Amino acid sequence: MKDETNTSHDIQMNNGDVAYIRLPGFERGNRVSKTVSLRELVKDFKGSDVELDFSENGILMGIEILASE
Repeated sequence: MKDETNTSHDIQMNNGDVAYIRLPGFERGNRVSKTVSLRELVKDFKGSDVELDFSENGILMGIEILASE
């Protein structure tokens, strides 16, 4: 999928339980060096698990969304 700024985003689904959004930082050959759960950042968060993947340079590379039980 492309947005108006010509930045590509790749969305992958796995068995309907997991969605992964690859952001432009992922394409530059960066590797994930840190994953942060939204539950760690937002007190009393309710909803599906969301994990943010960052490169060693602090670039947000991807977002993983896990289906709620």
